[in-house]
Amino acid sequence: TVTGVQTCALPISGRSTPWSEGCVVRFTPKSGHAWIGNLQTGYGYATTIVEWPEADAVIVIAKGAVYFVRPDQPDEWEFIDLLGIDCVIAPPRDMALITTYTDVVAITSDGSELWRRSVAVDGVVINDIRNGLIHGSAGIDPPDEWHPFVLQLASGGDAEQSGEPEPPIMCNLKS
Repeated sequence: TVTGVQTCALPISGRSTPWSEGCVVRFTPKSGHAWIGNLQTGYGYATTIVEWPEADAVIVIAKGAVYFVRPDQPDEWEFIDLLGIDCVIAPPRDMALITTYTDVVAITSDGSELWRRSVAVDGVVINDIRNGLIHGSAGIDPPDEWHPFVLQLASGGDAEQSGEPEPPIMCNLKS
């Protein structure tokens, strides 16, 4: 099990500069020998850390940049994408699903990409995973709508919805 993952911030001192230190993360692996990673950020807003004990890894999203990191092996990591939003560990916890502004990306427990599927223009949300299907919402902008989608967990291919398709969720930004 991976333990003690913390985000850290470096204090700013002296003159301010246009450069950034990136996303600084302290990893404390099972061995207990902590190390600090300075991860380059991406082109997004999201920053999160998702522990994946079954893979002895963590998924780090650093302002969009997505990394697969093994805290016990600091030299063994994978870069996944620059526009990450979130990560969900899919049942039975042998696959991670990463959402970006446009895609759903499935990675295996060794950090390699299993499949990638473009479903949106401006955001992807995974609402539920059940019976081998991913149920989500895809942001389509314009015209500020969220459309439901259903994908096969194993392949990322389209899955048929039972019954009538759900109508798009309208976003009204006018006040």
